[in-house]
Amino acid sequence: MAFTVRELIAEKGADWNLKLVAGKSGLDHELTVPDVNRCGLALTGFFDFFPSERIQVIGKTEVSYLEKLPANERKKVITRLFRYKIPVLFYCRGLKLYKEIIQSADKRGIPVIETPLYTTAFVSEATNYMEEKLAKKLSIHGVMVDVYGVGVIITGKSGIGKSECALELIKRGHRLVADDIVEIIKTSENRLIGFPQKLLMYFLEVRGVGIVSVKDLFGVGATRDKKRVEMFVHLEEWDKNKSYDRTGLNENTEELLGVSLPKMVIPVKPGRNIAILLEVAAMQQRLKKMGYSSAAEFENNVMREMGKNGGKRE
Repeated sequence: MAFTVRELIAEKGADWNLKLVAGKSGLDHELTVPDVNRCGLALTGFFDFFPSERIQVIGKTEVSYLEKLPANERKKVITRLFRYKIPVLFYCRGLKLYKEIIQSADKRGIPVIETPLYTTAFVSEATNYMEEKLAKKLSIHGVMVDVYGVGVIITGKSGIGKSECALELIKRGHRLVADDIVEIIKTSENRLIGFPQKLLMYFLEVRGVGIVSVKDLFGVGATRDKKRVEMFVHLEEWDKNKSYDRTGLNENTEELLGVSLPKMVIPVKPGRNIAILLEVAAMQQRLKKMGYSSAAEFENNVMREMGKNGGKRE
């Protein structure tokens, strides 16, 4: 996956207060790796392991070093830096921009962009943005809700009641992440992050009612822009011939983008309050993360009691 410097400026120009100062002809350079590199070591003349494919950053440390170099030495090191196929160079904190940098950038067609952000803050922001932009992606038809801090994806065939369940959860104080289409990305920490399509953000479609603006109806606190995916719940019509899990000892999983998630299949029929079941499931998942399993505790109690009776049930 890749995107261009031009796209980066269009998306983050206002947030990072970006200003293109040189190398306009290189705006279509592709960004292909999520890492960001500060040029400090390269400016000393050490290029043996220079990661030229990354976004390059110059901050106060680099400028302070360049200040101390004789003019001819400074020109030499800057010229050598720009001989590499750098996709873009960011200049932080509004520091002094040397004419050698502008000249070399225009000559080589390498964009140089100024930002008033502090260097460490920019590197952090840029790294997070690049990781999200270049992460592996997947779209799932379903609903995602933040239930007691657990990101739950709800799937099931059309009309099974996914959105109605989400609406009930929102009324009970939980938060909507996405309805209809859940976009999922995989981060470098092997985590899955779910978020809505931009057009559908904050909206929920409920059959018989129509499109509901969750943000306006329940308040901005009832929504989230994104959330880590930690649980997968599939709703299906109750099948009297099918055996459903009654103890929770046999844990099922769903694999998304190579990451295994706990999966629960909940049969739907009149009289079952699915929202309450999801709340309990989310709380159970939180307990498991803390190292406690209700099913395992119950099994241990049963086995202990059987041991007292010589392995015989009363």
